[in-house]
Order: sequence, then C-alpha cells, then structure tokens
Amino acid sequence: MNSVNRDYGPASPRPYQCFMGRWEGLCKSFTPDGQFLDASAVHMDVYWLDEQTWHLHEHFENLYEVGETTYDTPISVDGKRCWATSDMINLNGTELTAFNYVFTIDSAVSGTIVYNNHYFIDTDTRRIITHKVRDGATHLFQIQDFVRIQRP
Repeated sequence: MNSVNRDYGPASPRPYQCFMGRWEGLCKSFTPDGQFLDASAVHMDVYWLDEQTWHLHEHFENLYEVGETTYDTPISVDGKRCWATSDMINLNGTELTAFNYVFTIDSAVSGTIVYNNHYFIDTDTRRIITHKVRDGATHLFQIQDFVRIQRP
C-alpha cells in the first residue's frame, strides 16, 4: 500500500497535551474484592512550565486512608516518557496512544505502589483506573472520573 499522497490531517498534539487544563473529579475507592468503600472530590490543575516540564496540582478533599492531600508536582518529559521525584512520590509514565497513558508511582503518602491507567474518553472526559499494591498484594482499587472545566 502506497501512502505517499494521502492526507491524514494534522499531527496529533504533543504527548501529555491532553492533560492540560482544570479538571473536577470524583475518586471512588474499592476493596480488593470490589466492594465500594468511599468517594471524594478531586480538583486538578495541569499546565506546562516549559517545553519539557508540566505541572500537576491535584487536591483530594479526602484521599482514602490518608485524608486531605495536595500534590504539587513538576513532571519532566522526554518524548512519550515522563518522570518526577519528590518527598511524596516517585513517578514514571508513558504515552501508549494519543489518549491512553500509564503511570507507576511509588507513593510515600499511601505507602503503596500505584499503577494508574488514564483513558481519555473524549477531549474533556478522563477516567483513571488505579491499582494500589502494598507488600506485594493488592491493597485498594480506585476509579477517578474527571471532566475538564477549563481548556488551554
């Protein structure tokens, strides 16, 4: 198949651009057996600091087992990979497709290894499915549903 003269439209935005903006969400927590435990509001503001760094401000009104928690994290980017290190977290992420991202987070806040899978349902709706592991076993599942309330 020769695709030399095909017009595929504009290139997709740079990796992590789809995260930018202000988001409002709800974080729901579940036992390893799938029983609902709790829900809490989450407020997120994500923006570029420079060409290779974006900033995550995430405020949980009541993060399950932790309480009110705010993350202010600059995240470095190189192509489809990203990473961040702070007193609260050690984060590594990868863009799999333009609207699906995975993150592994060693969280000092929750004492767990956190596996996050971000699915962008559309440009303004995102779901995060979280699997938290402690001492080698599933500790908690969480689902966060977000709506973007302010676009770049």
